[in-house]
Order: sequence, then C-alpha cells, then structure tokens
Amino acid sequence: MAPRPALLRNLGLKILALVIGILVWFVLSARTRERISERSYRIALSVVNIPPRTIIASPLTSAVDVRVRGPFTALRQVDSTKLEAVVDLEGADKGEKIYRLSADDINIPPEIEVISISPGELRIVLDAVADMVLPIAANLTGSPAAGYAVADVTVEPRSARVQGPATSLARMKTITTDPVSLEGRDASFSVPATVLADSPGVRVREGQIVTVSVRLRPVAAPPPVPTPTRTAAVRR
Repeated sequence: MAPRPALLRNLGLKILALVIGILVWFVLSARTRERISERSYRIALSVVNIPPRTIIASPLTSAVDVRVRGPFTALRQVDSTKLEAVVDLEGADKGEKIYRLSADDINIPPEIEVISISPGELRIVLDAVADMVLPIAANLTGSPAAGYAVADVTVEPRSARVQGPATSLARMKTITTDPVSLEGRDASFSVPATVLADSPGVRVREGQIVTVSVRLRPVAAPPPVPTPTRTAAVRR
C-alpha cells in the first residue's frame, strides 16, 4: 500500500486546528470589525483625600459632562451610574488651585477613549475649618394687613453654632432663617423656621430649627386728606 502524502496525514486533526484558528481569529478581530460609536454622559464628581482640618471653601459642581468613543458593544455595557471623575487633593495646601481633569481621572474601561470633559478644569479653594456661634436674624417678607405694623420680633433659640471655612465665618455677623411671610397678617403669630447657611462650605451644627415670633400692633389710620373745593367764578 502506497504511503499517504504528508499533506493528508492526520487530516482530521489538521482540519480541526484550522477551524479552531479561524474561530480564534474571528473572536479576536471582532472588536476591530465592530462599528465605532460616541456617547455623552453626565457623571458624578468626587473629591478625595481632603487634608485634615481643611474644607472646600469655593463653589464646586457636583457632576461633569464627558464624551467617550469606542466599540458599540462596549459602550452599551457601560453603566453610567458607576462612572465618576475623581479629583485627588492629597498633599494640597490651603489656598486656591486650579485642577485640570484628564482621561486618567475618569474610571472608564480601557477599550473606551475619553475625548472631552466639561468643565475641563476646576477652581478649588481650601481653607481651615472653624466653629462660631452667630446670632439668628428672622428673614421677614411682605407687609401686614392695613392698620397693623410689626412691634417686635424674637427668635428662639437666639443663636446657632455653625462650622465652615474660617475666612467665610470671619465675614459673617449673623445668620438668617428661611423667609417668614407677614403678608396680610392682622394678628401676632409664631412659626417654625429653618436657619440657612448660604455660604459655600458653611453648615449649621446646632440650632437649625427655630421659632420665630412676630408681635403686631394696630396703628392709627392716617387722617383723610381733605378734598379741595372749587369755587366757580361769577361772571359779571
């Protein structure tokens, strides 16, 4: 019996190896053959490693907009709720500094490219943390009913303990409540109110809920203005 040509020896194994090779090539090249897409996401901004006894004293956005590019399947698998931009303040000193965001600050899968970030930079001011007790002022709006005026306003408790950036607290003389309306009131009244800290980084630690008491008093109505009379000229 004549020997089989070398090409035909172990033909089954050779065919199997060829099929496996084609399948491996197909799987590995799928990404290069897949269509490329772009998507935009609004993702959370996280600030980490804030130095001890310091606080961010500047307004800071809570999210950034990113635009990414990559294989269509990979983009569909991205969970935007788990994406975030991270600013690391390790070793930062007190004062103002501009931090520029880059693709390395976004936790995006490696097969996806970050092509834009907005805003691309963040202004962050670090200040020392301070505590202070401030008097509370009621924020009164509107006017009482006709014939009444405000006689007295009291707030209980009278002061609140606040914490925040030392520079901001040094400029604050009082802290106010949310608006308390006087509109149309014709009797004294008491209402609960919330003390508001409207400066970046400042928060109320004690005395956030207060009672505002307003005492009204009647006032005399102004005398009526006499209507001038006209005297008709007598013609002669």
